[in-house]
Amino acid sequence: MIEVRRLSVNLGDFSLEDIDLSVGDGEYLVIIGPTGAGKTLLLQTILGFIEPEEGKIIVDGRDVTKLPPEMRNLSYVPQEYALFPHMSVFDNIAFGLKVRGKSSSEVRERIREISEILRISHLLERRPITLSGGERQRVALARALVIEPKAVLMDEPLSAIHRSLREELQAFLKEIHSKLGFTAIHVTHDHLEASYLGDRIALIVGGRIIKVGRLEELRDDPGASEFMGPENILRGSAERRENFTVIRVNGIDLISAYESEGDVLVIVRPEDIFIHPLGELPKTSARNLLEAEVIAVKYRPPVYEVSLEASGVKLRSFLTKQALEELDVREGRRVLISMKASALKILPYMGRF
Repeated sequence: MIEVRRLSVNLGDFSLEDIDLSVGDGEYLVIIGPTGAGKTLLLQTILGFIEPEEGKIIVDGRDVTKLPPEMRNLSYVPQEYALFPHMSVFDNIAFGLKVRGKSSSEVRERIREISEILRISHLLERRPITLSGGERQRVALARALVIEPKAVLMDEPLSAIHRSLREELQAFLKEIHSKLGFTAIHVTHDHLEASYLGDRIALIVGGRIIKVGRLEELRDDPGASEFMGPENILRGSAERRENFTVIRVNGIDLISAYESEGDVLVIVRPEDIFIHPLGELPKTSARNLLEAEVIAVKYRPPVYEVSLEASGVKLRSFLTKQALEELDVREGRRVLISMKASALKILPYMGRF
């Protein structure tokens, strides 16, 4: 367990103020916030690269606030991975073990085990310059995990990865964490990444922790929701049928065109949720039709954000001013909403908290 107690850091033009944070054993905590919010500074302070003015950092009950980084038993995966270019993948992964005085046989055995788990055994003799971005990420993670640290701290580990590969690597991280159960602190500015990976999410803005909680708690908090992006992210259970997938979300069955089974996250963009008058059968081919209540209407230039609730499922849609007036959408009004099956994207979910 990692505890940060009333931590303050002053760099002159920026500071962290009165940070309280705890990460449970085996938990995957994601720290999210806008650029310049203090995410990396907090990570570097926990690691021991920067000394705080006030507060304490506790790792498994031991006060490590004054200890150098190498005495904290924490692993670090920096944004650019920092692999040694002159070393093979094997030697990169072995570096921390050799520094700790492990025998050659133990080094080989541990690297064999972690390489099989991370599916990089075929890369061990290669140099980092020959690897793809995804392969470098796996090697950096192997190097961090092989020393069996108390926790792995990752600074935007997916930011250098092309968008087309990012979802695949997010799923890989989720799979490896579920398999190994290591404690993780992951920094990102990507709210979808945070929503998918985090058992809990900590929102930091201007050097202060604004909110810590599960995804649903941050989305329900007025001070935090605006930083979590407009996408609707739902947790459910998927079952594959013939040529579509049925997802049970809070007692409601939704239909998706994407293949999946088991526990999932469903992502629906607000512009893909259409609002219709109640009592009129809409002229649409959408396979998802739900009755909902309008909870709130807020102007978010250039559109209006409509908060909806359908049998306990909270959703957000966007309307233009003209559509808002034509449909007479207002708080307390009941409406019909539609979503095409192709609009419900699915990611596997393996959360535990």
